[in-house]
Amino acid sequence: MRDRARLFLFGLLAFSITACAEQKAWVYRTGEYQPPPGQAQRKTVVVLPFDDLRGDENHNRIGLGMIPLFPFGWVSYSAPEGATMHVTSGLWVNYKPTEDFPKALAQELTSTGRYKDAYFNFRTDAAADYVIKGQIINTDYYGTQYTYGLSAYGPLLWFLGLPAATIDNNLSIRLTCADKTGASVFSQTYTAPEYHEVAWIYALPSDFQYASMLGGLYGQFVKDLEANGKCM
Repeated sequence: MRDRARLFLFGLLAFSITACAEQKAWVYRTGEYQPPPGQAQRKTVVVLPFDDLRGDENHNRIGLGMIPLFPFGWVSYSAPEGATMHVTSGLWVNYKPTEDFPKALAQELTSTGRYKDAYFNFRTDAAADYVIKGQIINTDYYGTQYTYGLSAYGPLLWFLGLPAATIDNNLSIRLTCADKTGASVFSQTYTAPEYHEVAWIYALPSDFQYASMLGGLYGQFVKDLEANGKCM
């Protein structure tokens, strides 16, 4: 009987983990902008692939939660797209920040209606009036999964209403706009508010919030360009 109960609990844990393992894909949606007053400026801007300044420190310690009397396991990823398992999702597919971030910026700038053309390219285009370069400083991902010191029995408490996990997403980038001569006309570092959520087994939040966080940063970037009259 004891073995059956233990098997049931391990099965329950496996079910919980499986339910969390949905794949996530990169989907970016631009902000909404009012048409520019008067005649739109007829400038073109090319956005280059971003430089990756993040460390290569991906650590998965979820298994520590299975140690009796140890209250939780955790993950800490500096480049979370390289991990095959996250706290409430599995593999992140079709996601390459060094290319997806600048492509999203080109979409954002196009949506403003202030440019003749805004596009992504792998190299500088002599026909473009401006060149935007970016640096990915931080996409830190932290997650904990609680077992409350009960090892394989811990997930039973999830079904009784105790938190199953916590999730944190962080994002910092630097954007620089240069003119045809290569001279910088605007440069700024942007950091998104930390995304933090508690996960309950009956309501698992998404742990892949980088697209919406990036959208907030790009919206501020557009406002800063307008306010300074730069790169437009």
